[in-house]
Amino acid sequence: MDVIHFTRGATDPLYAYDSQGVNFIPLADGAGDTHIGCVHVKPGGIVEAPSLTHAAAILVVHGRVQITHPRPFISAQVHAGMGCVFDANEPYTLRSDTGAIFLIVEADRWQAHERGISSLERIAGATWPSDAALNAL
Repeated sequence: MDVIHFTRGATDPLYAYDSQGVNFIPLADGAGDTHIGCVHVKPGGIVEAPSLTHAAAILVVHGRVQITHPRPFISAQVHAGMGCVFDANEPYTLRSDTGAIFLIVEADRWQAHERGISSLERIAGATWPSDAALNAL
C-alpha cells in the first residue's frame, strides 16, 4: 500500500494553462493513460484553459467552482459533492471566488453514468442516509 497526500502543503504551484492561484499534485497513474490528481484553488483562482488531451472528470470535494463552457455557453456553480465530465478536446474554464479543492481524473474516454447524472427528478427531495437518524430525535 502506498499512502498519498493531497493536503494543501503537498501541492505545488501550477503555472501552466493560464493558471492563477492554483496548486496541483498528481496522485496516481493507471493503465490506459489514466491519471488522477488534486487541485487546490485559492479564492479568486482560475484555470483558463486546462489540458484537453484527455477526457476529464472534475469532482469537487471542498468549496465551489464556477465552470464555464463556451460552446454552447454554460456557466455552472459546482459545489462539494458534485462534478462534471468532459470529453477530450472539450474546452472549459475553472474559477473559484471562495477557494476549492477538486480531484481531476483523466482518461482516454469517460461517460457519465446514468445514475450519477444530475437532473431535477434525480435530486429533488433527495436525502442523506443520516437524515433518518436526525428525524428520529
